[in-house]
Amino acid sequence: MEEKNSRSELGSEDSKRKSIINAAMAEFCNGYVNASTDSIVKAAGVSKGLLFHYFGTKKKLFLYAYHYALQTVTSEFYDLINLNEKDILERLRQVALLKMDLMQKHPMIFNFIAHASFPDSEDVKSDIMEQRDEFTDDAYPKLFHNIDRTLFREDIDVDTAISTIFYTIEGYAQNEANPKKSTQDYYNEYERYLSDLDRYIRLFRTSFYK
Repeated sequence: MEEKNSRSELGSEDSKRKSIINAAMAEFCNGYVNASTDSIVKAAGVSKGLLFHYFGTKKKLFLYAYHYALQTVTSEFYDLINLNEKDILERLRQVALLKMDLMQKHPMIFNFIAHASFPDSEDVKSDIMEQRDEFTDDAYPKLFHNIDRTLFREDIDVDTAISTIFYTIEGYAQNEANPKKSTQDYYNEYERYLSDLDRYIRLFRTSFYK
C-alpha cells in the first residue's frame, strides 16, 4: 500500500509539473518580459510556492520550458522521419513536410518555440541562443548522416556541396522566421514554403547531382 501511494504521489507531481510547463509556454508566447507567474499558476491550478519549488525562478522556468519544447518535438520528429532515405534532397523535403505536420499537431509548443527563439530580454537571450545552437549542432549531423554521396557529380567537392545545401536551407528558414508570426501564420504559407523548397531542390539537383 505504501509503495502504491508513493507512485501515486509521483504521478501527481509529474502532472502538476507538466501543467505548469504547459501554462508557462502559453504565457511566454506574450513575451518573457510581460509574462506573469501569477497568470501561469492560475492557469496551471497550482500555488506560486509550488512553481518556485519546482523551477526556482521565472528565468529558470522559461529556459526549462524551451528545452522541454525542443526535446518534445525532436523526439517525435526522429520517431517519424525515414533516415533510410539516402538522397539528401529527398530527406530535406521529408523534414519540411514532417515539420509542418508536427506544427499542426502541436500548435502551442511551436508557437512558444517561435516566440522564445527571439527573446525580448537580454537576461535570457544568450541562454536561448546557446540552447538553440546545441540543438542545431546535435540535429543536423543526424539529418546528414549516411547519405548516398555517389549521387553527387564526381567533379565537385561533396562536403562543400552539402555545406552549400545546408546553409541555403538554414538561411531561408532564418529569413522566414518572425517572432510576430503564429503557428497558424506559418501553416497558412505552407504551399509557398514547399514551392520555394522544391525550387531550391531542383537547383541543387541540377547543379550537384550526376
